[in-house]
Amino acid sequence: MSILCSLCNDYSGSEKWYAALRNFAVGKKRTDALAKETASRLAWLDISLPQRSVMDIKNNVVNIYKMIKNKEISLPPFSATSMLPSILNGGKDFSRWTEIDDLLYATIRVPLEAVLGKDGVGVADCAVAESKFEKGEDVSARMLHLVSHLSEIQQTGTPDMEFAVVGLLARNLVDMGRAEDAKRSMESVRKRFAENGNERFLPNMDAMLCRIELKKGNADSAEEWYRDKAPKDILKLNVLKRCQYFTQAMTEIARGDYPSVLLTLAQLEPYCDICHRYLDMLHLNVLKAAAKFKMNDEEWKVDFSAALDIAFEFNYIRPISGYGAVGLVLLDGCGWNKDEKYKEKLFRAARKQAVYYPDFLKFKSNDISESLTSAEMQVLRLLCADKSNAEIGEILDIKLTTVKSHVSHVLQKLGVKRRSAAKKAAEEMRLL
Repeated sequence: MSILCSLCNDYSGSEKWYAALRNFAVGKKRTDALAKETASRLAWLDISLPQRSVMDIKNNVVNIYKMIKNKEISLPPFSATSMLPSILNGGKDFSRWTEIDDLLYATIRVPLEAVLGKDGVGVADCAVAESKFEKGEDVSARMLHLVSHLSEIQQTGTPDMEFAVVGLLARNLVDMGRAEDAKRSMESVRKRFAENGNERFLPNMDAMLCRIELKKGNADSAEEWYRDKAPKDILKLNVLKRCQYFTQAMTEIARGDYPSVLLTLAQLEPYCDICHRYLDMLHLNVLKAAAKFKMNDEEWKVDFSAALDIAFEFNYIRPISGYGAVGLVLLDGCGWNKDEKYKEKLFRAARKQAVYYPDFLKFKSNDISESLTSAEMQVLRLLCADKSNAEIGEILDIKLTTVKSHVSHVLQKLGVKRRSAAKKAAEEMRLL
């Protein structure tokens, strides 16, 4: 009940059930089987609950490791990634650990891997590689090491860890300008997971493939994912779909549907705040800023500056630079000036990505929609609703000759000759 409440964003309920379990253990002998089971589940919750601080987990891991060695508890299995292609931003956000990643790797790698069991195979190496990656460092050697141990993860670890490693590999390849190689890697692991019945990972894999297509400027492929696979359940937040929600927002920016971006991200904001999801909040603020920028809402500067504050706090580079040309536009005009050397580092990294992927989320102005007058847009909407000229005139209360004039102008501006062709053109241009 504690973990289920947490997944349903009922954090007070989650803590209530945790307290009930803790109270249940009071007065029981440590040698009692039920006391051991209760202690095991409390330890599991101490690590797993999304609202718990990761800095507390650091101490808990060492204590839990000692209890496991002394056979005082045995942990139920759990995923360190929540089916996401990340350790650093998977089941929890471990940004706080990145500030001392080398020290943590040296001191708690062994107990952490022991506590996590099968999920611990490769977890420390993947986590430190991802930490260095987000901070803009060259992780080629670390990725070679991880890939060379991938068969070990496949045989003795879990699919969760394999997806985390391949996800990091794909992101690193994209950052190097090798999006096609990243796509092949992700398609390969997707095919294997599908064949092995690990279908729970497929929606997030498809979201990652959509992001790669967006990088390459393949609007049709992204549109297909958006139409057929994007969650679009904005009124009921499922935190396990975070990767998909962010991909949905990116696709909506590429489509020019900026108000939908804000709707898609709205429910994620309180979750990110309560559960200390720094990386998610960073991306959320960048995407909000991009949408508001295009909507001529000056509030975009506040959002983007908030994203930069998070990035600067943890010395992150790639969460900002990965937005390429869009990131450059926002960086150039936001007015953030806390550290010029850091900002210039972001500029250099973003320019590199803009060269690799010049069409990624590119701010495109729709010349057709801008050239259509408001009256012509009204006529186009009714025309696409299969209304006759007479019906259009009646709805808009205008003369038939005026309707015909508007229809003629609409067809001319769309570059078509027939009403049926106008409807198809309007759909392809996403005018409605």
